[in-house]
Amino acid sequence: MNTEQLKTFLTLAESKNFSRTAENLIVSQSAVSKRILELERELNQKLFVRGHGNVCLTSAGKSFLEYAEQIVNMEEKALVQIKKTANYSDYLILGSAHAYYDMHLCRHICEFAHLYPDISVRVKVGHTKLMFNELKRALIDIAFTHHPLYSPDYTCRFLCEDDIALVTDWKNKEYAEGICYSQIKNLPILDTNFLYEPTRRSLFMGQRQFQLEFDVASCAVPLLIGGSWYALLAKKQVASELSSELLREIPICDKSIPPVQHYLTYRKNAENFSVVSKMLSLLL
Repeated sequence: MNTEQLKTFLTLAESKNFSRTAENLIVSQSAVSKRILELERELNQKLFVRGHGNVCLTSAGKSFLEYAEQIVNMEEKALVQIKKTANYSDYLILGSAHAYYDMHLCRHICEFAHLYPDISVRVKVGHTKLMFNELKRALIDIAFTHHPLYSPDYTCRFLCEDDIALVTDWKNKEYAEGICYSQIKNLPILDTNFLYEPTRRSLFMGQRQFQLEFDVASCAVPLLIGGSWYALLAKKQVASELSSELLREIPICDKSIPPVQHYLTYRKNAENFSVVSKMLSLLL
């Protein structure tokens, strides 16, 4: 067995769904199925019971869960220790949603590196669910996400929020004066996975299929420039394209899109550790 298989097993045990696991790990659903099948063959045990759309752990899977977590944690911790050298006094692991890293965390990491040149920092970037999974397994020290984590074992704090804008190519003059909220569903939208589920349902009236979908919102920006597409993105994420007249913002006349929110989460009492408290002091 390898760590890739074990991480897939742990994520599937958490999400109980192959497609969500694939989304969290940013791989294909067939890759998830292959990893689980290979692991089950190696262990000679069925680890999951397949149902209609969801899965649950078998008794063997439940028994294996604790050991899989220990193996993954031990490997991660070993890698951290190995990477520590005489040049660094401590090591910090951060996990961040893609958009928060692009818009905010990158700048904070730069500040941190200048203030504390003796501390090595590793950054993992992924979706919110993956960051929570990594945090729960003690694979990261601080998670930056778009959703809060309510748990007595963790401290979760609101950081900030960013306005969402409807944007298109600068030369696209259609709706330049504004658009009604109800008309957005008729646009050729690039789905950037940037909307909260209630907003998505309100805008698109249920399960709309999009021609082009992106797990990472910034990947949609090059397609907007010079094209006839529209996208709902954090305004700060496309600030330079808006100011340089590569993209234009379409005003929404009668209703606003709820902003994307950012949170940080860490294990209770983690602020007592020097390296974590130093990062928190930059953020809070």
